[in-house]
Amino acid sequence: MNRVVGTSGRIAFASAMRNLLADVYPGHDLEALVLRVFDELGLPVEGDGPEPKEEYLRKWDQRDAFLITYGDSIHQDGKKGLQSLGEFHRKWLKDWLTGIHILPFHPFTSDDGFSVSDFSKLRDDLGDWNDVEDLAKHGTVMADLVANHISASHPWYQQFLAGEKPGVDYIKTASPNDDLSDVVRPRSHALLNDVVTKAGEKFVWCTFSYDQVDLDYGNSDVFFEMLRVVLNYMQHGVRVVRLDAIGFIWKEAGTTSINLDQTHKLIKAMRLACNAVYPDVLFITETNLPLLENLSYFGNQDEAHLIYNFSLPPVIIHALLSGRSDYIRKCIMAMPPAPAGCTFFNFTASHDGIGLRPAENLIPDDDIDGLREHALKMGGQVSYRALKGGGKKPYELNVTLYSMLAENFGGEATMGLERFVMSQAIAMSLEGIPAIYVQTILATENDQKAFEETGIPRRLNRKVWPLEDAERVLSEEGPAKSAFDQLRALMSIRMGQPAFHPNATQYTLNLGSALLGIWRQSHLNEQSIFCVFNLTETPQDLDLSKINLIMTEGWQDLITQQVIEDYDGIMKLAPYQIVWISNLDGRNRTESRLLQRYRDAMPV
Repeated sequence: MNRVVGTSGRIAFASAMRNLLADVYPGHDLEALVLRVFDELGLPVEGDGPEPKEEYLRKWDQRDAFLITYGDSIHQDGKKGLQSLGEFHRKWLKDWLTGIHILPFHPFTSDDGFSVSDFSKLRDDLGDWNDVEDLAKHGTVMADLVANHISASHPWYQQFLAGEKPGVDYIKTASPNDDLSDVVRPRSHALLNDVVTKAGEKFVWCTFSYDQVDLDYGNSDVFFEMLRVVLNYMQHGVRVVRLDAIGFIWKEAGTTSINLDQTHKLIKAMRLACNAVYPDVLFITETNLPLLENLSYFGNQDEAHLIYNFSLPPVIIHALLSGRSDYIRKCIMAMPPAPAGCTFFNFTASHDGIGLRPAENLIPDDDIDGLREHALKMGGQVSYRALKGGGKKPYELNVTLYSMLAENFGGEATMGLERFVMSQAIAMSLEGIPAIYVQTILATENDQKAFEETGIPRRLNRKVWPLEDAERVLSEEGPAKSAFDQLRALMSIRMGQPAFHPNATQYTLNLGSALLGIWRQSHLNEQSIFCVFNLTETPQDLDLSKINLIMTEGWQDLITQQVIEDYDGIMKLAPYQIVWISNLDGRNRTESRLLQRYRDAMPV
């Protein structure tokens, strides 16, 4: 471990940890809990230690972008999943997707990995910890901590049923007489599962399914168990930890049992502990929530380093299907700049489909219904969540992004590829770090066969690709190759531009309903990029006088290299054209003193 907490820092660390745990575990022996944290981290309570090295303090810049994938999304006979994934990443993606988010890789019993039966090892078909370390040599590895629940086959739950330690004290239970009417859930089945244990009848809290039994963080031992899991990740090269379904970990009858104060304090304690020994490790919270609730997970710059920008997928998709920028402009304008040391994780598709709850208060219900109906028309499925007092509401669209965008709301099956590429270009242009799902990389259509065989809607968007098939579609002329080549080119341009730093200044422009405009400005105000998107299938006029091109600068479109000569003129945008109009192209000055000044000034 990188033991980086010196004497003075150790005192401050102990005090901060004590304050956090005091709010979560009142009445406990706080000194004993803090000493236990020191013990888990391998930190001596007294004595000097080295200070953090400078390289630990660089968190991210415009060169960072992530691939989202399962460990077996790319498959080869005779090879472990992570070995095939590593081969695919090194050959096709390493130069423009610098990070790899591997979805849960432990042995599991359901939910495609999110029902973990053993945290200590990887699935046999994926490989072992050495394979994780090999991936970490070529990219920044993100791993999932499935923090809220375990599989009903996990030893802790089997111990719970048998009345044995330690598991007997690790599982969350409640009484059917408790007031659970306000509990917020993403599923429609009954919350409590009536089971028979050695101690008699118990009602087990199951937020997601009866094979996913919730842990009881009211027992501090559970927190320490999960801390050990995360530390093991870090010892094997993981540098970003995704806290799955983290908003649900603390439950109390008579409350919503989501986003409770204890949840936030436990995330802060986890980050504080891990950064004491691995200061370069980042935490990202997976909280599929409306905007303001999601933003709360930045804390006071002491909680999540990154949060998922869950509002983006539905508003981007609606904009491209409708040809209107109204709702996406509203979304972008509502997003405050991320606090220093924090940023957003921008994506358009993931293994979970297109979440609709984050679109609440951004897209009216009638237009949400339009998205739902379009997904069904395009061969997708819809998942629902239970509402207080009964009834249900659309929670998630299960459909691939490529299939969803193949037609617009008008039923015109033209220019779907252009809509598809633009969806990624928008995410690349916004404040934050872009992430691209493996099925987006491959322009995957709905996997109807997998859905029909399993009856699981999310399987529509979780195709397993033989490596040779994946390489074939990226090599042979066709939609997948065309989209791939465009995305790689766009990302390559993006990586050289200081104004695309994840924390560079962002302004939203009002250029009319048919256009989306975003102004990015680098930290030293030396570079501006005006990102403009024609969201329609018809040509549009961009009035350059509305985007403030300073006359003392030279301007050009970074994508086409077109030089702008008439700053008050009209720029003709083709259907679904993307322009990045800049006064500087960082790709041509990578060794210049100006670019070095940008790097030196990047906030940590």
